[in-house]
Amino acid sequence: MGIGSRDYMKRPSGDDGHQPSTPDGKLEAFLSGFLQRHPRFFIYLGIALVVLVIAALLVAKLSAKAP
Repeated sequence: MGIGSRDYMKRPSGDDGHQPSTPDGKLEAFLSGFLQRHPRFFIYLGIALVVLVIAALLVAKLSAKAP
């Protein structure tokens, strides 16, 4: 076994070799990675919710006026 075939030599430099084993740890790792890739996710989600509420209010007002 040569020095280049060791496990720590094969891993990328940013990888600490620790993989979460619990479901909560996996979920946390997924969410943190997702939020690092998409940092404005909650801003877009908030805007979408506001638009949805406004549309629901408009539909409620229009349906209330109809006989």
